[in-house]
Amino acid sequence: MFADCLEHPGHSNLVRAAITFDFRQVSGELDIVKPLVDVLRRAPEHPGFLARLARTATDARSPLGFRQRLIGPIDLKKSALLPIENLARFYALSNRVAVSATLDRLAAIEGLEALTSETAESLQEAFTIISDVRLEHHATDIAEGRAPDNVVDTDRLPPLARLDLQAALRAVAAAQRQMSRYVPLGM
Repeated sequence: MFADCLEHPGHSNLVRAAITFDFRQVSGELDIVKPLVDVLRRAPEHPGFLARLARTATDARSPLGFRQRLIGPIDLKKSALLPIENLARFYALSNRVAVSATLDRLAAIEGLEALTSETAESLQEAFTIISDVRLEHHATDIAEGRAPDNVVDTDRLPPLARLDLQAALRAVAAAQRQMSRYVPLGM
């Protein structure tokens, strides 16, 4: 599947592949790990694939409204965490980095200077802030007898959490704007 996605990166293949690129070995030795890592490291040889992968990071619209402020309920996973994950995935694969965890990818690409330290650190901090807000929301849902979801009413957040989330989303939007140079027009 990896090789097919690199050779023929159609949208449906890419969506399936994006998550597949995050494989992790849980235990034991798996004969497939080295061949998969070798395929991941060949991603820079496929600029069309990388352009489409970049598009997965830039397609997510920022949940910030006018003047870059939070408005209404937002899906933290879809609108906040996924863009960071897709940015980290793009920069990792385009720089032959084969680690899977988002924070590890961001640290690795910062070390390679594929991203400025400021951008990499901002995305790491944003990922942590958004994850914390999401976990707090899940805990509240459970405590109030609801099934946890990812949709947070930003108007109900405490003031500092709201400001932190807003700053985190601004950092994501800035990184998405930087990424736009990899996304050809009309794709």
